[in-house]
Amino acid sequence: MTAPGSPDIEAAAVIAATATTLLGARLSPADAEQLGNAALAALRADGWSVQVDLGRVRAAPLLWSCDLPVLAGLARGRAVAEIAAATQTPTATVRGRILRLRARIGAPNAAAAVAIAYRHGWMAGLAPEPRRPIVLSSRERQALALLADGLGNAALAQALGMSPAQATECLRRLYTALNVTTSTRAPVRAHAVALGFQHGLLPLPATRSPQDPTP
Repeated sequence: MTAPGSPDIEAAAVIAATATTLLGARLSPADAEQLGNAALAALRADGWSVQVDLGRVRAAPLLWSCDLPVLAGLARGRAVAEIAAATQTPTATVRGRILRLRARIGAPNAAAAVAIAYRHGWMAGLAPEPRRPIVLSSRERQALALLADGLGNAALAQALGMSPAQATECLRRLYTALNVTTSTRAPVRAHAVALGFQHGLLPLPATRSPQDPTP
């Protein structure tokens, strides 16, 4: 156990108390203590930061230093090979970092990962890309929000009430309006989402915790 009064012991104690409340006599105090410590260790080992807030444990995904250049590259519409070259990292390593980051923060794809990054304030240090005033139709705005939620082609078309072909055309118009990088290997949707946040087309939370990504 950690020293009494430390954040770790408080978090483990909250987990143990919650388990005891839920399981009652089926869980001994010693087992509850062991469960609290094991749960805390597992969360930290999986890359989560753990805090106690008013008697409740809050676990938030921990952002690693290598994640910021990757997220910034995706937000700029750069392909994996371009991010690898810019960071002097093997392409396979960058690809692995993207997959692990997505798993850690619960992002189904790169577009959702970029959206999560903006909503957490991780991209606050990335300068917006200059654009002329962007005008989107209501359907294009809706499509942009769905991209930020990580929807795939079929789900996006269904949410828009369109056929797959119509949804593809809607996205094409959206990318044109945003002047998105459209190379075949570029993360087009991630770039569109980033531009959406940069130019006020997607809402940012009222409070953010800025960190400075590599442009």
